[in-house]
Amino acid sequence: MMVIFIPKPGIDLYRTFLQSETSRLILRFYAPHRRAGGGVEVPVATLGSGLSLTSELRWYIRRYTTDLLFQTRDGILISHKLAHEIYDRHLPYPGEDWCYHYTCAVGFDDAINNRSVLCLEEEGDTKGIISGEHCSDA
Repeated sequence: MMVIFIPKPGIDLYRTFLQSETSRLILRFYAPHRRAGGGVEVPVATLGSGLSLTSELRWYIRRYTTDLLFQTRDGILISHKLAHEIYDRHLPYPGEDWCYHYTCAVGFDDAINNRSVLCLEEEGDTKGIISGEHCSDA
């Protein structure tokens, strides 16, 4: 599993994390990687450890990021809020047939690609949710 931090425009988040003693201490047991576009990906063992990491970095997330994503082992991207719901409610990981998603520009291999991010229905107000009419209640 990966935690993916999408920075605000003009922010090199990897450099920002390295320059701060607090974030360096938080990330000392992880292996953060720079992504295309100044983003950062951090491999984590479980969803719970990823949520714990994001909790510790919440000040940096609010100040320097536009989005925070979790990438499952099968490559599916899920939003931070959906990750919390999965963890808190012990829900199974959603698949490609999940009803609600939005498009996000994510850096992979030195290129920025638009990827579909699975999310909660309530995130539609701010992210422009695309939902399928054929979907049953999620």
